[in-house]
Amino acid sequence: GDILTANLAYQYFTSLHWSLTQFTPASMEVTPKNEIERLFNVVVIMSAMVIFSTFISAITNAMNQLRNLNSERNEQASLLRRY
Repeated sequence: GDILTANLAYQYFTSLHWSLTQFTPASMEVTPKNEIERLFNVVVIMSAMVIFSTFISAITNAMNQLRNLNSERNEQASLLRRY
């Protein structure tokens, strides 16, 4: 279908879908045929971005906690050596 003759919702979701695929590993290979399919595709991509971001955040938080624990341990060992 020609995007210029499609209804406004389909044009909007197609534009949103295209813009999301520009900065995610998602592809534009999937070709939804109507605005409901396009909206579903956009929701899946956005959900994947949120889930992936949450996963990366959890890993970063765990690494920071480990770094803080190691820092406290090193500080206590330094105090013990000075004593």
